[in-house]
Amino acid sequence: MPIDNYVILYVEDDRNSSEILVLYLQKQGYKVLHFDNAIDGARALNNIEIDLAILDVMLPKGDGRDLLRQAVSLNVPSIMVTARVSEEDRLEGFDLGADDYLCKPYSPRELISRVSALLKRSKLGRQSSKLQYEGLDIDLPRRQVLCDGEQLNLTPVEYALLTVLADAPNRVLSREQLLDKVWNSHAEVTDRAIDTHMANLRKKLKESKQSPRFIATRYGQGYQFIGRKVIQ
Repeated sequence: MPIDNYVILYVEDDRNSSEILVLYLQKQGYKVLHFDNAIDGARALNNIEIDLAILDVMLPKGDGRDLLRQAVSLNVPSIMVTARVSEEDRLEGFDLGADDYLCKPYSPRELISRVSALLKRSKLGRQSSKLQYEGLDIDLPRRQVLCDGEQLNLTPVEYALLTVLADAPNRVLSREQLLDKVWNSHAEVTDRAIDTHMANLRKKLKESKQSPRFIATRYGQGYQFIGRKVIQ
């Protein structure tokens, strides 16, 4: 998809910072829909096909976290932007399904870099191929995952984690390797954040760390995909 076809939803009520970022995004060729309140942002999510959402936490007429939940339910890749800097705040955002998290003040160039990386991840697997394991089918062109015949609603990060692991069966991938492949080594993504995403993914796969069916934890090493490949 050409870059100028990407539609970015940007919900931020700080006029100065939003004007600057909108200009930066438009200069990169993105179409930007900017709103300064949660109600208009929610309306846009419901009525317009959005490729990526940039959401502030503190917003007039609502809460950015509710917008995030809505974006996740629609499988829209999302970046949370906030003045809250504690690890617990970041983990809360990741637990709600945010794909990335940026604390104010931030460099517009850094946010642009993260937007580009997240869009690339969200379009991962547009090639005509599938990953098939017993009980698990990953349709890469459609970005569709079936577990025991049931379609899973995965966030872009959960999908990227699953495909990276499933594409290298039986290979142990360290958190550092996952950070590089899924987040492009963004410094603010901690090991704990990776584990949070992995725990959410496991819940959707209906497995636990103690009784893995697809993803095993290798203590001190990382994660390993252990699903049985379907023999054609």
